[in-house]
Amino acid sequence: MTNFETLVNPARPYETDVAAELAVRGNRRRLRVFLRTFLTVLAVGLIFTYSRPAEYRAQARIAIKTAGAVTALAAAQPGSATVTTAANGATAGSLLGEAGRILSRPQIDAALVTLHQRGVDVSGFGSDPALGIQAALSAEPIPETNLVDLTMTGPQPEHLAAILNALIEAYSWQTLASYASSATSENATLRQELDNLDRRLAEKTKALDDFRRAADIVSGERDENQILARVKGLSESLNQAGDKVAQADGRVRSLRESLTAGKSVVRARDNPTLAALETRASQLREALREQERIYTPQFMAMDPNARGMRSRLADLEGQIVEQKGNAGQVALREAEDDLAASRLAQLKLQRQIAEERSAVHSFARNFTTFKSMQDELAQLEASRRSLSERLLRSETSETSRMPAVQVVESAVAAPDIWRPDYSRDAAISFAVALVAGLLAMALIEQFNRSPPATIQAPSQPQPWITLLARQPLPDKLPPPIEAAQALLPGIADLPRELAQAEVAGLLQAVPDEDFPWVTLLLCGATPAEIRRITAADLHREAAAIRIPGPAARSIILPEMLFGQLAAIALRPDHQRSEVVELPHSEDELKRRLICAAHDAGLDDPATVTPETLRHTCIAHLLRQGLRFSDLEHIVGTLPTEALREYAGLSPVGVRRTLAQIEPLMPALQTLARS
Repeated sequence: MTNFETLVNPARPYETDVAAELAVRGNRRRLRVFLRTFLTVLAVGLIFTYSRPAEYRAQARIAIKTAGAVTALAAAQPGSATVTTAANGATAGSLLGEAGRILSRPQIDAALVTLHQRGVDVSGFGSDPALGIQAALSAEPIPETNLVDLTMTGPQPEHLAAILNALIEAYSWQTLASYASSATSENATLRQELDNLDRRLAEKTKALDDFRRAADIVSGERDENQILARVKGLSESLNQAGDKVAQADGRVRSLRESLTAGKSVVRARDNPTLAALETRASQLREALREQERIYTPQFMAMDPNARGMRSRLADLEGQIVEQKGNAGQVALREAEDDLAASRLAQLKLQRQIAEERSAVHSFARNFTTFKSMQDELAQLEASRRSLSERLLRSETSETSRMPAVQVVESAVAAPDIWRPDYSRDAAISFAVALVAGLLAMALIEQFNRSPPATIQAPSQPQPWITLLARQPLPDKLPPPIEAAQALLPGIADLPRELAQAEVAGLLQAVPDEDFPWVTLLLCGATPAEIRRITAADLHREAAAIRIPGPAARSIILPEMLFGQLAAIALRPDHQRSEVVELPHSEDELKRRLICAAHDAGLDDPATVTPETLRHTCIAHLLRQGLRFSDLEHIVGTLPTEALREYAGLSPVGVRRTLAQIEPLMPALQTLARS
């Protein structure tokens, strides 16, 4: 500010002094609030941090071989999924049990006895030291091993290691004592069980022998017993008798049918008389045929010898026929006699089998009981063998099954504090106090913020102003003042800025044919630039569109709008080079926007113009702190006066690049997601 300006406007130095005084007062107030909050929170944090007592930690590690681990492993089936063994034969479940036994009250009481004998003072663990020590102890088995980590935490570092070592000694001694007692008791129990099994086995054997003799059971095999063997033989004989009856009945039927049909049922070789008659008849026929070859039939008819031979031949043939009939009747009677005898034998066998059936049923029941008693006796014998093997294994492997506790790492006194970490907690307290002071300062400043007001000049007259009024002013202002006046042109009013809810409502109410160019206006394009957009300006890879013209640039579009423009460009019926159809006249353009604003229910819809939509886009970019040099890459070149007006929208001290802002306003982002 020049001296002339100070003289012309004497209120300005006063305003400057008052503003400076207010700034100083505000700084002092903020400093007081910050220091009070910072020091209070820091003091509370440090008091809490350093008031906590220091705790020390002692650690020890032992290897445990549980009792019976070797036996358990020998009895387990290879590859069994139910047995999980550790490195030295201890199962995971047994290690957990042993860890719990180490922390038990009896073990701690035994360790306290040892500590009292050694003169170790454990009064620091409260009125009941056992409970205090139990709360400070922890035992964790290491997976896949037979190792157990013992940890103790407390305020007395010189006693922690002694307590842990005494606890390990007490646990080792009690483990061996418990095993010795349990091993003796186990062997005695096994012997008693073996004696009981022997007694039961003798009783079952005697009962089985008595039952076998009473039931006349020779052997455990069914076929070797007399009753079953006799019934089996009768059954076989009955089957054979049935076969004979069937054969005899078939022969009788065959003979009867042959005799009825007149067929010969007896062969000559089976009847000597019939064979002799047939031989004599055959000889006479042969002699007659010899004479017939020599003599004529007339001679044969007159020859008495020939007539005698024919007469004898006819007698022989009659005898043969009579003999065959008699032989067939004889054969039929013999076959009928055989059939009757076979049926009689079959009935006799059936009666014998029926008489033996009750005895067989009784024997079958006795034999089933006998087999059940044999199976029970076999189970008892198997149990006795298993118990004998178990007793033998227990007596011969007591040394290998004996538990062992090996100290891998003894507990030593812990010189360093384990917790709390005073340095870390103090640093945390300092950071918390610093953040609390800053938050309190910001909160107080938020409540003490006052709206800007014009500072009036003092009303009392100033002597130097009177002196200045008496002096004549120069006719012509100096060049610097003329230059200053040239930098103060008139400022035009900015268009209306739509809220994001109004933008969303407008996009919902605008017709489908007007949706593309309305959205392009909200993305920073002008109506003239929209009219020049063609299908070649679509960049499908980047989902952007190139704005042609003097201020050529590329802007990012919502996915929904870009998809519509790409679909329009690919339609077969699309003949025009322009992708977006925009009203030709400005009045029509404004009329459609006003109608959409009315339909969306916006306040004062007449003020919604293309400039309003583009101004809303520019205001969204500048309120994010976008650099003015990068603004033209989205909205194009702006006039100088417009830049002066927009300077008030940019936040103070914030300047961001295009990569650091969101080019699409929230309403368009929601549109893109839908």
